[in-house]
Amino acid sequence: MPDGPEVAVVVGAHERERYLLSAVRSVLAQTLPRDRYEVIVTKSFANDDVDRFLERERILALRDDDPRIGSWLLRAVAATRAPYVAFLDDDDEFEPDRLDHALSVLREDPTLGFYRNRVRVIDERGDPAPPATWRFLEADRYFDGRGPVMIPPTGKQGIAFYAFDGARVSFNSSTMVVRRELLEGEFRDAFSRTQLPDLALFVLASVSPYGLYLDDRRLTRYRYYSGNVTHRVPWLRHAFEAYRDLASFARMHGNTELAGRLLRRSENYDRIYRSGLLVERIRAHAGRREVARLAGEYLRFLGRHPAERAMTLDVWSPELFATSYLFVPGLARAMSDVQATRRRS
Repeated sequence: MPDGPEVAVVVGAHERERYLLSAVRSVLAQTLPRDRYEVIVTKSFANDDVDRFLERERILALRDDDPRIGSWLLRAVAATRAPYVAFLDDDDEFEPDRLDHALSVLREDPTLGFYRNRVRVIDERGDPAPPATWRFLEADRYFDGRGPVMIPPTGKQGIAFYAFDGARVSFNSSTMVVRRELLEGEFRDAFSRTQLPDLALFVLASVSPYGLYLDDRRLTRYRYYSGNVTHRVPWLRHAFEAYRDLASFARMHGNTELAGRLLRRSENYDRIYRSGLLVERIRAHAGRREVARLAGEYLRFLGRHPAERAMTLDVWSPELFATSYLFVPGLARAMSDVQATRRRS
């Protein structure tokens, strides 16, 4: 066993502080001896109660306002020294044996560079969430009854299956532990550009010389609540940019299958972002010239991407909404107000 900590836990909180202390307490409650892991908190705000708690627990805290999540997390990683790095979002929590179990797997097989476990979903109060409210998000039932999956360094053909088809192992960085080498050199550069650290960690591991271990145990508590940012319009832009960038990185490293799947997903998020922005601007009663421009750009995008031209309501309703706004603006505004009222009720 090496001297010093074996794993560094980086807890990140960007403009959110409500659950941060719960996240940190879950790290401090690990069954792994405290001298075997180090903890660092990086946050974009000052809070007297939080800061006093971290100081009392002798936890290093960084104040960092960088909006680019990848570079923001990397500065925290640079302040640690352990050979493995685990991440924890401010609103998630670790089960008590999470670090102990992850390290036991990584110690047993030195060819591994990436460990990932499943989630147990909790609500705003920290109570178990009813499966009916979140199982549609999980998409990793592949592991039910199968046990863990080990992907060796030389057996990564078809690895996109685990990210997009049978499982969703590129979801939630709070489920991941990686070798420090995955965040160095050109891998560091790729990670520094991303706004989707969970996806980036999976892709970097997929093109690295290390194996991946996909655990079937639920060792991370994922908080599902209205404060999650996924699929809001700004997030969608980050998503298509991150998928596109990582597709280029995967292609550069020879994994054309993974690159193709990432690029296809990027195009899908690009369409959803464009349609969401169009609807958002109409609901904000934007000028007709701006709406006409966005509607035209959306149509040109569909023209360039045939795979996104499905005859479904989610594809074409933004154009219908824009048309009604341009030619019958009163009706479009009334429709928007009705939808807004329904969302609030």
